[in-house]
Amino acid sequence: MLRSLVRGPAASLFPAAAMASYYATSHGNATTRNESSVGFVRQPARAIIANPDAFAAKLGRMAADGPSQLLVIADFDYTLTPYHTPTGEHAHSCHGIISGSGFLGHEFQAKANALFQQFYPIEISPLLTQDEKEPHMVQWWERSHKIMVDYGLHAHHIKDAVANADITFRDGFQPLFASLAKANVPTLIFSAGLADVIQAVMNKNWGASFWTPNVHVISNVMEFDPTTGRL
Repeated sequence: MLRSLVRGPAASLFPAAAMASYYATSHGNATTRNESSVGFVRQPARAIIANPDAFAAKLGRMAADGPSQLLVIADFDYTLTPYHTPTGEHAHSCHGIISGSGFLGHEFQAKANALFQQFYPIEISPLLTQDEKEPHMVQWWERSHKIMVDYGLHAHHIKDAVANADITFRDGFQPLFASLAKANVPTLIFSAGLADVIQAVMNKNWGASFWTPNVHVISNVMEFDPTTGRL
């Protein structure tokens, strides 16, 4: 079973991380001033900002206030990690790392993929409100975890799946988190994915040194049977 700490899709809060990155780099050469009298933006632009002046003003206030007034909250899937692999393929989410590993067999993979094909278009639909999406996301979450139980997910499958997965992070991830740790900025990774997978991914890529006292994860923690090791 799973101890659910997050229900439904976690909101993507990467702008907070972007602001933190701005604070950490705005006094160096990593930013350039745009046409706005108050705005600094990274070049080339990789985000669409509805009101650049307002956004730049917020960044300026955060830089002026300093790290003692800063809190960073970031999603994991497709926020700290990229949406596409270096070869242009759709990158795996926490759940996708397990379903794509093949360790639970082809039948499990087929069922997991069928759920993805059914619910992912709903998740990204621009025509539905969050309230309209939520019951479908909960259903996806519950059915995905049920088939993990039904097909005998073990604790060792998590480590093995992550070991065989090619997981990358967005450019600037490591220096950003190093800056946050140095300034002791509270940093929350908030995910509707799987805490066990997130921990294994971080340990694989960065080792124990990633887990500085300022970093915390709120996500779904798997509970494995202490006798059988099964979920």
